[in-house]
Amino acid sequence: MGAFKKKKVSIETLPDYLHDTRNTLTLTAEHVSRLTQIPPKHLQSLEHGDYESLPADVYVRGYLKSLASVYEISAEVLLSQFEKERGIDRTVQLDGKKPTSSVELSRPHLAFTPRSLTLLAVVLLAVGSVGYLFWQLRSVSAAPNLNLVYPSSDATVSSRNILLRGETELGSRVYINGQEILVDELGEFREVVNLTEGTNRLHIVSRNKFGNETSLNRVLVVAGAEKIAGLTASTTDEFFDRPIVVSVFINHDPAWVSISADGKNVHNGTIDAETKLTFAADNELILTTGNAGATRVVYNGQDLGPLGQAGEVISDIRFTP
Repeated sequence: MGAFKKKKVSIETLPDYLHDTRNTLTLTAEHVSRLTQIPPKHLQSLEHGDYESLPADVYVRGYLKSLASVYEISAEVLLSQFEKERGIDRTVQLDGKKPTSSVELSRPHLAFTPRSLTLLAVVLLAVGSVGYLFWQLRSVSAAPNLNLVYPSSDATVSSRNILLRGETELGSRVYINGQEILVDELGEFREVVNLTEGTNRLHIVSRNKFGNETSLNRVLVVAGAEKIAGLTASTTDEFFDRPIVVSVFINHDPAWVSISADGKNVHNGTIDAETKLTFAADNELILTTGNAGATRVVYNGQDLGPLGQAGEVISDIRFTP
């Protein structure tokens, strides 16, 4: 049997270690939550050492393994530190709950008989059945929610391409002018929409599995296309024979960006401020950014502007010919 090697956590506590590691990688908590499927409130509890707000330890160990994979660090280090700090936390709690007198030990406890347990089970089942029936009836009759983040209203734009973004009810299907677009597992959608010079009318529809619909309309007027110095001029020079050319310009702050071209990952990491990178694809290019406000995109010579707000995570933006 080989020698067992111990590894030390480089800082004092696990919460500090997780928080500092995420900041070093310039990842937001929301982005890490998406990558690991850890609920945001549980990720926050881990980074604050609030172990009592976390689920059973078996789930927490799974969270730590997922974080280790994303942060590219040792899962054994995280698990070992968690076990140590969790043991200390439980010891402190037990010390605080020790009885102060024999009177407290002799207090009577509520007794459950087989009859009372059966009655309780029947009541809970009835309440649950009524609640489920009410939820089903409401789902059948209610139209799905539909929120258009951008464009939030009618507008005049300078580009012939915009990144339409929004959110809807889970399980619903979204259509733009009759063309179905992709909705992710969180109910969010984003689609690059090609516009023509002049007035463009967009009809966005969300349809749930019961056939109920919610629709929104937007009128976008395309004025003269704006050229951005240093971006649009050389966008197509390097890849003039490719149908998809995307230039990514990082403005004032660094941003973590992932690019996949035709199913192959071509970039995955932090891009420094005031840096421009250009990518090309034949069939599909997918972009994810951890700082949408600092990420500006030019698609086939058309400036889409910043993709969102500062610090906002936007995943899987699809560019097609």
